[in-house]
Amino acid sequence: MSDVLKEGVILLHPIRYKIVDVLKRADKPMYIDEIATKIEEDRRLVSFHLTTLEDRGFATSEFGIVKKPSSMGKAGRFFKLTPKVDSVLEELTKILDKI
Repeated sequence: MSDVLKEGVILLHPIRYKIVDVLKRADKPMYIDEIATKIEEDRRLVSFHLTTLEDRGFATSEFGIVKKPSSMGKAGRFFKLTPKVDSVLEELTKILDKI
């Protein structure tokens, strides 16, 4: 299996696909609870899949202050996608167009 297909499999997992879709539409990095709420999945499950995306180079995170009244200024990880997502999806599209 080609490297693009191996990478594509990571993105095509149903939950990771939802996470990628939400982050692609976001205008700023998102806090894990925001992502979990948007895709209606458990926070711990979302955390697991975000870690997978980050480990494989599809997402990055940085710590920031959560600005929600209920958070009392706690620190949280904010995620955004890397250009690798678009690159792999573009290559997958090329492969699928040939089929």
